[in-house]
Amino acid sequence: MKIKRGLAVSITILFFCLATVPSSQALYNIESKKIILKGNILYVGGTGEGNYSTIQSAIDDAFDGDTVFVFDDNSPYDENLYINNSINLIGENRDTTKVFGVENWSIILITAENVKISGFSIINSGNMVLTAGIDIRSNHILIENNYISTSRSSGINIWSSSNTIKNNIIDSNLMCGIFLLYGNSNVLEGNVLSNNSIGIGAMNTNDNTINYNEISGTVYGLYFNGSINNNISSNIIIGAFLNGILFYNSNSNTIEGNEIKNSNCGIELQSSRRNTIQQNNFLRNNRNAYFENCRNKWRNNYWNRPRLLPKIVKGAIGIPMPWPLQDIVIRIVNFDLRPALKPYDISKQGSYET
Repeated sequence: MKIKRGLAVSITILFFCLATVPSSQALYNIESKKIILKGNILYVGGTGEGNYSTIQSAIDDAFDGDTVFVFDDNSPYDENLYINNSINLIGENRDTTKVFGVENWSIILITAENVKISGFSIINSGNMVLTAGIDIRSNHILIENNYISTSRSSGINIWSSSNTIKNNIIDSNLMCGIFLLYGNSNVLEGNVLSNNSIGIGAMNTNDNTINYNEISGTVYGLYFNGSINNNISSNIIIGAFLNGILFYNSNSNTIEGNEIKNSNCGIELQSSRRNTIQQNNFLRNNRNAYFENCRNKWRNNYWNRPRLLPKIVKGAIGIPMPWPLQDIVIRIVNFDLRPALKPYDISKQGSYET
């Protein structure tokens, strides 16, 4: 218990440290999907007359409402991007339109509202604290259908509110796949997050919706600290080295309809109260659930096998003692009074087929 607490505290400390052919309207088929681009379109790469050779030069010349469309002919684009106007940044093909960061900071920094980014592989961010593949510092941003792999930092950092991160593949990031910091009311949906230290991390962020994501190969699938009233539903969390879900000082959240399996501990709550944990599947975890210094609602979960009797959820109250005395630990229990008799069919409505 103390080892796990030390690791979690260490992560918490780290977090705290931490060329133009304009037209008024156009249609373009991207990966067999018809996308209507309204406003002027600035083209990057390709063979058209007047096309830009760098993405940043096209962004600098774009006005609010314009679209910067990037062909994959000249990929990879070795540059870091700064977006301070409300534009659509669209890549021709997610797998072949690549942006490689070359500076020791985030690959894409967004400070304008109402920006959309879609259709890119975003690779190789800087290794400074709290850099990311995409760093969002404004509201109403849509990040959709991208591949993001930095190897050194987080995939996406969100410092703001009312953003949507949808149907991305976020892989092999040293810290978080997605990290929410102080922003509220964001939607994270249908993303595949693999081989990140933390799948989704949150610090002091409230009222977010996190659903239909698939998270695997992490130390912590979800790590929340000081976060309130978030809805976590219909996610699949597989093979977390420590915790599928870990909450610290995070109250009044709803954890519903998730599948957590093959992890050391399915869910752990530390000083996190009034959370509702219901209709989840806990499958083949070394320990399905544990809590300390809190009381929560456990309802109708499936606990690895059919159960007719109430399920006992074990926990503890810790009483700190001055050194060199050992802390006092009092064992207590919560109950899931009506556990499910069979596992739930966790829907993939959010579409993992990214």
